[in-house]
Amino acid sequence: MISADVAADVERPFVVGAAVFAVASAGVALIQAITPTSRGWWLVAFFALVGGVSQWLLSAGLVATAGDAGIRAPRRAGTLVTAVLWNGGTLLVAASDLAEIAEGVLLGSAMLLAALFLFGHGLRAVFVAARVTPLSIGYALLLAVLAASVLIGAGLAGALPGQ
Repeated sequence: MISADVAADVERPFVVGAAVFAVASAGVALIQAITPTSRGWWLVAFFALVGGVSQWLLSAGLVATAGDAGIRAPRRAGTLVTAVLWNGGTLLVAASDLAEIAEGVLLGSAMLLAALFLFGHGLRAVFVAARVTPLSIGYALLLAVLAASVLIGAGLAGALPGQ
């Protein structure tokens, strides 16, 4: 079982990032309600879902999966890199999509996929330890759905190579 202190250290950068994006989403929603723009509600949803909910689910799920399997929690340095990739990728995709810069959307999407890879690397230890549980299977599905969503979003933005 992972101690509460270790879990808090692992989750802290993601919880802070998710909270910042939740506040940003609320702020954009307020601005959108007062002065509507064509992409305002998309930005509200993107910040809330990608920056907020997904980030929180990814970090909480990783800690819960590791604890459920009785394996060591990810190292703090690794979680900081993952948090920077996730938060930076989220901001870059949003800004680039609004500015219609396909290369920026592609780079931000690559950062999100790299973060998902790192989250998946933490899950790999669960499968290597042969401690597969319904929680770890659900977490693997979350990673797969989010990876597919990143690729679909990049495609919708016209940012994939060859588009």
